[in-house]
Amino acid sequence: YLGTYIARVFQGQRTLLDGILNPVERFLYGLIGIQTQEDMTGWQYARALLYSNLAMGILIFGIIALQALLPFNPTRLSAPTWDTMLHTTISFITNTNQQHYSGETYLSYASQMWGLGYHIFTSAGTGLAVGIAFIRGLTGRPLGNFYVDLIRAITRILLPISIIGAIALIAAG
Repeated sequence: YLGTYIARVFQGQRTLLDGILNPVERFLYGLIGIQTQEDMTGWQYARALLYSNLAMGILIFGIIALQALLPFNPTRLSAPTWDTMLHTTISFITNTNQQHYSGETYLSYASQMWGLGYHIFTSAGTGLAVGIAFIRGLTGRPLGNFYVDLIRAITRILLPISIIGAIALIAAG
């Protein structure tokens, strides 16, 4: 059932969540300035992937570098060394999520929530979008639009699974 749902989402077919998520997605597309009907070439898709990951990497690095100035830092942690920040940023962009430190002693709550927690979702969404584009390419169809695929992966796949999982964990105590 999940595979059928994912296929329907990325083929642009109707799903159960359309009534709730179509307005949210239209708002996000308008905010970012995405033309949803425009398919990308392979180079455009790759560039969009690289540019968006570069922007998100700069965002994560900046959040970690400025954590001493941000709220939610009750232990008043300063920024880690530049190599630790770069390693952490790259590992979360590539979805390896490797940490060679104890998060609570190096990263503030803001850095963990806004930087790492945010990118746990976006890197998984990026991987899903690239996988879908690869499948489309194998079947001879247009690759689609990276930004549309990324937003759909996050809003229609990852967030619903997370919400259902959270409800299940709360129900289990």
